[in-house]
Amino acid sequence: MDFGTGVDQQAVQAAARRFLAAEITRERRRAWETTAEGHDAEFWSGVAQLGWFGYGLPREYGGEGASLLELGLLLEECGRFVAPFAIFSTIAGGLGVAALGTAAQKRDWLPLIARGDSRVALAVAEKAAAANPSAFQTTVRSRRRGFVVRGEKRYVLQGVAADAFVVAARDGRGVSALIVPAGAPGVTVVPARTFAHDRQCVLRLDDVVLPATALAGMRGAAWPRLERLRRRLAALLCAEMIGGADAVLDMTARYVSEREQFGVKIGTFQAVQQMIAGMAIELEGARHVTRQALWRLAEGLAAEREIAIAKAWTGRAYVSITLAAHQLHGGAGYVVDHDLHRYSARAKEAELRFGSPEEWLEDLAGRLRLAPDGRR
Repeated sequence: MDFGTGVDQQAVQAAARRFLAAEITRERRRAWETTAEGHDAEFWSGVAQLGWFGYGLPREYGGEGASLLELGLLLEECGRFVAPFAIFSTIAGGLGVAALGTAAQKRDWLPLIARGDSRVALAVAEKAAAANPSAFQTTVRSRRRGFVVRGEKRYVLQGVAADAFVVAARDGRGVSALIVPAGAPGVTVVPARTFAHDRQCVLRLDDVVLPATALAGMRGAAWPRLERLRRRLAALLCAEMIGGADAVLDMTARYVSEREQFGVKIGTFQAVQQMIAGMAIELEGARHVTRQALWRLAEGLAAEREIAIAKAWTGRAYVSITLAAHQLHGGAGYVVDHDLHRYSARAKEAELRFGSPEEWLEDLAGRLRLAPDGRR
């Protein structure tokens, strides 16, 4: 088991870091905040030219065929610069089509996604259900030679900019997945205001009529693949969080080494040093468990336990690191225009996406076969 990075992987990370450092300026980010997508066309084109959207997709569909571990290293750099979440969303949509789609759907969508010409958003979670298909209210029923979908999906990333959605719906047999074009009659996308400004939306499906070719895979048999996809995306999101936490630690260490109080650098105070050390320990633990989960996935090994550990640990660690950073920055850390706020907002959003730490702890407890009273 080797969690180190090879020469090629380091080169990809270095190139990503240079690109993002040059492209994501404070002025440009402010301009992006006024857009529906959270970025501009020039930035999107630059990301597409680097091949990031297809980095983890199969080569036969225009991708690079990178492993999940390699894709995680790329996403670490996105997290380091709090890059527009549209990058993660588009990568996730491509992986969703690759995991769930038919051969024809993959041919139709994956090359376009890899080039950055089309976006597919995942629409699985609902108001009262994220990973519990029995609680889904969205339904699909047969109609002539096609289907009719009705329901409402929540927390859909980048729905306003999506060309299509991968929708999970109950059909009486189980859960089916369908690819629903954004422009189909009956589809309504309602932007949702969030503290993280991450371009979430509510997707409303009012008796949307779809052809038989919209069905992704076998009818009623999609949930195992959707759950497997959710776990893989949770592990990749952990990698994105590691990059952000690393940047926050660097930012805070620089600040305390420069800020003076009572005529001395505050970084010389023992309490401050211990807080910085605690942040570093949280980060290193998160890095290890995340790399372990992604390595096992890349090697085709069982990783359910490791993913649960990574998501529970990393989500909490990122939030904890940003809160400590706010405290150490003092008044400066509470200026809304300070970059630290972007990290803390992303940390809280990412902590909850694909399941809260509590949900992943319950998942892990179930895998450890814990009795209700905590005994084996």
